[in-house]
Amino acid sequence: MKLTIACLASFFTLLCGATSVANISGRIMDGSNGVPLVGATVTLQNAGLVVTTDDAGRYSFEGKVAATGATKATPADVVTFIKDGYGSISRNVESTGGTENVVLTLEGKVTYVCSTADAKGRWQIARTVYDPDTKTSEITYLTDTTQWNFKPNFSPDGSKMTFFRRYVTKGPLETWLSAICVMNADGSGLHEITAREESFNTEPYWTRDGSMRISFNRMYVENRGPYWSDADGQPGAEHRIGPWGWVNPHLADGRVFMQRGGDSYLATPDGNGNASYVKVQRSDNKHIHKIALSQDETMIAYQKWVDPNHNTYNGGVMVYAKFDASVPSITNEVIFDELDPSTKAWYDGEVVEVAA
Repeated sequence: MKLTIACLASFFTLLCGATSVANISGRIMDGSNGVPLVGATVTLQNAGLVVTTDDAGRYSFEGKVAATGATKATPADVVTFIKDGYGSISRNVESTGGTENVVLTLEGKVTYVCSTADAKGRWQIARTVYDPDTKTSEITYLTDTTQWNFKPNFSPDGSKMTFFRRYVTKGPLETWLSAICVMNADGSGLHEITAREESFNTEPYWTRDGSMRISFNRMYVENRGPYWSDADGQPGAEHRIGPWGWVNPHLADGRVFMQRGGDSYLATPDGNGNASYVKVQRSDNKHIHKIALSQDETMIAYQKWVDPNHNTYNGGVMVYAKFDASVPSITNEVIFDELDPSTKAWYDGEVVEVAA
């Protein structure tokens, strides 16, 4: 009897150890038009599980058990997102929990959203689908207003974007007054989360910790500094992130990449307007700005001011590098747009694809 019980215990231990319950879920957006991508296939390769996205572009493996005969029944897995006519994306994941959102774009095309001048010379937010073979572009304007619109930035799930809208100017940059705006990725549902004509608010970024907040920098007023607000917030509801710093991308663990002069920091906000700061190790302290962080937070890109005989734009180069949030550090810089003082590195660029 004891032997039988022992054998049964071993059997159930083996059985339980050979199965894995997946709980990963998320959303897929169509980058070509900013709407949910319906009918995309999502595969957990090692678990042998496949689902498709619904009318809202959502998918879920919640509660699903790894298929019989799956090559691997452990939390470590690879998730692949694909649909005919679109490029595919694969990521290393922990299948037992988490959210993975992606944006798929048309296969063989380069899709991006930026500020660009319309036929009337007004700066609008526009989506461009570029064909490298024909060197032609299909442009869709997402705003149509006499106010100028700048620096769009997508939410982590790709369903929304934020940007700033300039309302008042008397010429120089320091006279600008602007609002931080939020809208759906297809250009619908626009609203403003800061007051229009009280201060210059610029360079909005989304948090990555699931809080769906938007950070921005407030300039040229007494209460200048880094702020954030809920994506569905109202003007006046914004709060300080920390006592100082120029806010840049956020990390999934809640830290924020900050600049102060030529130095870089990772700040940890306490939610009450204060923050602790840890300096990021770099090879020099030359000024960097217009910073972008990869989805997996291992790569970083920015404009770097390398020629003091010209301003930060004409004297700048575009760089990508390795980023290690655990140190934190930036290493292995690669310049992918060389210095040319006759152009502004960040403004006067062209479509560039980088394989890092």
